[in-house]
Amino acid sequence: MHIDKILGFLTRTEGPPPLYALKASAAAVIGMIVMILFAAPFIPAPQSSGSEPSPVALAIILLVVWPLISTMIIAALLRVTKRFAPTYWHAAGGAAIGFAVLLCVWLGIAVGIAYVWPFFIYATAFLAWQLKSEAHAWGMTILIHSVVNLIPVFLI
Repeated sequence: MHIDKILGFLTRTEGPPPLYALKASAAAVIGMIVMILFAAPFIPAPQSSGSEPSPVALAIILLVVWPLISTMIIAALLRVTKRFAPTYWHAAGGAAIGFAVLLCVWLGIAVGIAYVWPFFIYATAFLAWQLKSEAHAWGMTILIHSVVNLIPVFLI
């Protein structure tokens, strides 16, 4: 089955942006759950640090700071991958793999595996919305990532 049949909605930006954000967020969450189940045997038990951030600070980090930083990294990776990739799907995949490698180095291989799929969704959305404008690309990518991060925020 061709990827465009399953994820083709990610390349179509003519509908209502909130609906697009919800569908893309759902695709990211479903894929992330599958990847976490795959990576679960390799994920070490979380270790408690002495200074946990407050729930409000953690919510701000998850809903604003991390989506902004990750979108900056995605945009930079896409600038490179678009030059070498034959299609947007390939460019998004290359950027997602690049981001996963960064996460593997920083937080471990299981984290990189768990997050490669959502970052593929974010990169694809960035490219699709970039055809409208840079502001659309940044705004939609940050929005989708924030919606996905609402799940852990509600679990705090």
